[in-house]
Amino acid sequence: MHKTQQLFTLIGLLIACNSFSAEVVRYGATLHESQWGSTSSRMRCALIHEIPQYGKALFIQNAGEEITFSLRPKAQLPKVDELQLVSMAPAWKHDRKDEILWNIPTIKNQKRVELNGEYSLRVFTELTQGMAPTFNYVDPVDGKTKVLTTLSPVWLTPALTEFTTCITNLFPYNFQQVRQSRYFFDFGSSILLPDTLESADLLAEFILENKHIRRIKIDGHTDNIGRTRYNRELGQLRAEAFLGYLIEKGIDEKRISIRSYGERKPEASNKDPEGRALNRRIFVTLEQ
Repeated sequence: MHKTQQLFTLIGLLIACNSFSAEVVRYGATLHESQWGSTSSRMRCALIHEIPQYGKALFIQNAGEEITFSLRPKAQLPKVDELQLVSMAPAWKHDRKDEILWNIPTIKNQKRVELNGEYSLRVFTELTQGMAPTFNYVDPVDGKTKVLTTLSPVWLTPALTEFTTCITNLFPYNFQQVRQSRYFFDFGSSILLPDTLESADLLAEFILENKHIRRIKIDGHTDNIGRTRYNRELGQLRAEAFLGYLIEKGIDEKRISIRSYGERKPEASNKDPEGRALNRRIFVTLEQ
């Protein structure tokens, strides 16, 4: 009888273990499956991790923006109220313990996980320190199955190096941030000031990189010192000077239009030297 009880106890334990394992669904690359890739341009850098049977994870940094993180399952994310983010220590990280980082509220009908700001940066930092960031939630269908999705730090370094190099070469702004810009001139001059040439060079590189910019408009302006006709001609010379500058940089003249407003559209008061200095300008507008 005693042996029979032991047998039933053993069977019960096995059933319990099987039940427990059935209540956890894990997605993540094994040591041999883990792979990372990257894509690079001066407008966008991406670090990509394929998660077998699940989808992929991406870190993205666009020009002029912060790093973002996206977890993209092949199937739509279940309707859960929140995801728990845990920094899990791989087997070889004996000096680190698992750490719950955040409980992240989800958005209604959210198809994937999108993080920005401190969330993305923290996931990125944990990963680069050899940890395995893991997202988990309880399946809303049965209310008990825990679903874990893990980012593997294995074989990260080559793609990470490309990604960080790409970030250092990103433009410091995006289209919306540079859509309108100003460049200033000395009194009576149509020569760009030396301290504006660096930003002008960067704008020219930005235009060359972005073929979807279909038109560049250059408007010339002056202060109100001098006759109206003279100022209109000076504004035209300033616009033409920048036109010639862009052509020298390799930008097709057909994409560029110029006009002069002379003194007619001041941005500041012409009653003082500071205001007049702000009015001696060209105004450059990019259109897609």
